[in-house]
Amino acid sequence: MNRTGKEQIIKEMQDVISTYTSFYFVDYKGLKVKEISALREKIKESKGAIRVVKNTLLKKATEDTTLKPVEQFLQGPTAIAWSENDPIPLAKTLTTFAKDNPNLKIKGGFVDGSLLSQNEVEVLSKLPGINEIRSQIIGMLQAPMSRLIGVLKAPGRNVAVCISERGKQEIKP
Repeated sequence: MNRTGKEQIIKEMQDVISTYTSFYFVDYKGLKVKEISALREKIKESKGAIRVVKNTLLKKATEDTTLKPVEQFLQGPTAIAWSENDPIPLAKTLTTFAKDNPNLKIKGGFVDGSLLSQNEVEVLSKLPGINEIRSQIIGMLQAPMSRLIGVLKAPGRNVAVCISERGKQEIKP
């Protein structure tokens, strides 16, 4: 690869680093082309992307960025995966795929400014996603109001039921 090609890859990776906040580093050694294609599809479904980049180019791309501490993961064959918004679905995808394909090894991650070990990525993958957490919070916020509305409606409903039952009793001869 010529110098221009290398500079272009470095620039592309710097753009990715400046745009996204969640990155995972994996060792793909031993995966077959078919398995790598399946991994790419699953990552795409979780709204993420993956790219194989030479370690030296990735080190240059991370210089003077918050991603500098990830250099410890840049040993041997390395692919970098990143997610658009929610880091949890991508972590789930990678850990699930790694369980099914032992040749894929998660080296670590970098999420919202924090360096994650392999074990921490696995713990992250067990958490609910951002949308699930939001729906749980909304449910918790709505529950007291729903109960209050039920309590406020109860007296009126009880009176209506009593009148209805009393009306049924008088109709009978």
